[in-house]
Amino acid sequence: MNGLKPQFWEQWEQLCCYFMQEIASKHGYSVSYRSYGSRGQSQFGVDLVPVNSPLPLVGQCKMVETSFTWDNVLTEVAKTDGYKGEIKCYVVFTTANRHTTIQDQQNSGTVYRHTRPDGTTFPVHVKHWADYEASDLSAVPGNVLRNIFPNAFDLAAIVQPPSADEYITSLKALQSYVPSRITLADLTWLETYDFSLGWMPERAFDPFQDLYIDLQRVEDALRLGLTDWLHSAGYPEVQATLLAGKEFYFALKEFVESVKAHIVGNWATDGSSILTVVDLNGWQRIARQFGSNAQYLAQVYRRAVLGQQGQ
Repeated sequence: MNGLKPQFWEQWEQLCCYFMQEIASKHGYSVSYRSYGSRGQSQFGVDLVPVNSPLPLVGQCKMVETSFTWDNVLTEVAKTDGYKGEIKCYVVFTTANRHTTIQDQQNSGTVYRHTRPDGTTFPVHVKHWADYEASDLSAVPGNVLRNIFPNAFDLAAIVQPPSADEYITSLKALQSYVPSRITLADLTWLETYDFSLGWMPERAFDPFQDLYIDLQRVEDALRLGLTDWLHSAGYPEVQATLLAGKEFYFALKEFVESVKAHIVGNWATDGSSILTVVDLNGWQRIARQFGSNAQYLAQVYRRAVLGQQGQ
């Protein structure tokens, strides 16, 4: 959630109660959530439980400014062995920045399941505050949002979900415009290039970086109210794709920013420009992350832009 963040633990827990309520609603259950016990008591890794309901969907909310890794998640999950209630699904919410160990687990294709002492198992899901958009707050009452974010501009108006027609219009723009910037040839490179080499041709990376730069400028223009910026070539097209392109642009940012954070410019033996990390300590790990982010971006491109399901 760009530009907004709860300041106190109680606020974060209150928001997470509504997030849990929304998750339950999507699975056909009408139930509200509340805190389990109080601070200082043993909660056994469970912060959020249904109100007057045996629904075995429970949650944990972690408000942390430091790193929050998959090992930290497993530590919280292990505590649930002492929880007396039934658990069939466990959700961890955190304000921490995304961590590669959690993303790797989420992108593995298999949802992690924890086995309790009685032999029952349950899936574990992690939700980051950064994953949420303003529209995702539509289930939170306006007065609650105003209390948590008193300095934000008219949140009640922001969180109204877009209409189906608006989404379809944006989806058509996304599927028409993005292939003109990142072509099928670029997609093939993304899927087949051996990032474990620790370097990549700069010309191959340029289409992704160029679209990323335009996206950043459009988002800055909208955030700052600088409408004159939106008249630049290509910017209206990017703006038209934003609604349907959230997942794609998130994946694009993950890939481009991971590369930009580490690469150093150099020259290949044929005189062409390359981007490399091979002179950095631990470059193999960095290169593997490039490859992981590239595969994720390619998968989202095929699904969101090309409309290919099950890729």
